[in-house]
Amino acid sequence: MLRIVAGTLLALVVSAPASLAGIIVPMTDPSGLAAEAEFDLLNPTTLQVRLRNTSTGVPGGFDSADQLLTSVSWDFGAPGQNPGDPTITGGTVLIGPTSQSVNFDTGSYGPGTDVSGEYGYGNGGTTGLFPNFISANTAGATQFPGANLDGPAGLDGPQAGLVANPILVPLGGLGAIQNEIIATLTLSQAVANLNFLSNGVIAEFGSDAAFVPEPGALGALAAGLAMAVRRRRSAARKHG
Repeated sequence: MLRIVAGTLLALVVSAPASLAGIIVPMTDPSGLAAEAEFDLLNPTTLQVRLRNTSTGVPGGFDSADQLLTSVSWDFGAPGQNPGDPTITGGTVLIGPTSQSVNFDTGSYGPGTDVSGEYGYGNGGTTGLFPNFISANTAGATQFPGANLDGPAGLDGPQAGLVANPILVPLGGLGAIQNEIIATLTLSQAVANLNFLSNGVIAEFGSDAAFVPEPGALGALAAGLAMAVRRRRSAARKHG
């Protein structure tokens, strides 16, 4: 199995204020691969996550699928999901205000389009992810209700993942969303603030690979934020 790991790309301690105010988490790699996640508590049981692909380059050998930002994860409890920790119970995913679909089977879609059916959520984590996450990939994810706009009815990541603007590697027909999605998530119980972000945030590119921390990465995760780059086992194909 092919694995490409960037380990800890950003070590940044987050001190979230004891309020509902938003926090932007930037994650970057020297190759130019980058993501940004913005977290806002709209109310104690509604978390909004704006996920953006802000890449300006990719590591050597990355293909069309590898460049797609497919997941972001965090940990409400730390370490790991424990009884009584908040969980994601549902929500919606929309195309961001300056974003659009690319190569979707059923048409072209712009800002505000509901693309919930292309994404899922989870609370148990998958290989390399923190317990709580949203993802275009299938592993451990419960699909959000919504129309199928691209590919098969089930989750089919990295298809519908986020591609940078401008596109860095030709998509070759692979469906994607350019720039940003906004996920509005319903939580199982009230969350008072965004302090959980100090547990870390992981962004995933591509699909079907394992996260293997570089030496020292686990210690850095405990101190701040990290982004894992995940490489697909095989080239993605566009599904009809």
